Amino acid sequence: MKLKIIIIVLSLFYFSGISQNIKQDSCQLYFKEIGIRDFILGSNYTEFAKESKTLKRKFQRETFYGIDIITFNENTVLLKANKTIEYNLKFKDNVLMSYTFKINIGNFRKAPDYYEKVLKLLDENKNKNYFIKKGGYSFMKKTKKCTKFFDIISSENESQSIYGGISYESSIWEQQFKDYMNDIGKDKE
Repeated sequence: MKLKIIIIVLSLFYFSGISQNIKQDSCQLYFKEIGIRDFILGSNYTEFAKESKTLKRKFQRETFYGIDIITFNENTVLLKANKTIEYNLKFKDNVLMSYTFKINIGNFRKAPDYYEKVLKLLDENKNKNYFIKKGGYSFMKKTKKCTKFFDIISSENESQSIYGGISYESSIWEQQFKDYMNDIGKDKE
């Protein structure tokens, strides 16, 4: 009987460790607890468009090198403050390959404290983004399938923003995006 109990207890620890590793390696972000949308990589553009129509969400769509870039803003309340989140979704062949979000959190004096409060809020909400740890400003997790990041960035006007996102790892996808970025740089010259 004791042997059965020991085996059951050990198997629970073993399987919970495996499930935690699966969650850490999954290609998904978990920010809905703090008011940021969680899009699922691999989802379909048509479904996104239907949802947007239902929500009366207005978005811009541009196509470059076969990549559909969707940009839209949503308002949310984060730490008792009204914030606007700018989303940028990238679809290739009607499939969501990457998305980013950006939230202005104030000037360079106030932003670090606000960012720390966001990290604390994530932690209080049982942070499922295992790559984000306390005590830092820039976080990244790269696996064979995808890259996730969560960061604080500065803008030209001394304001700072929370910037995060996720993207599939794919050499074809990356090359198309690099070509697009190079062309944008050439247009500015």
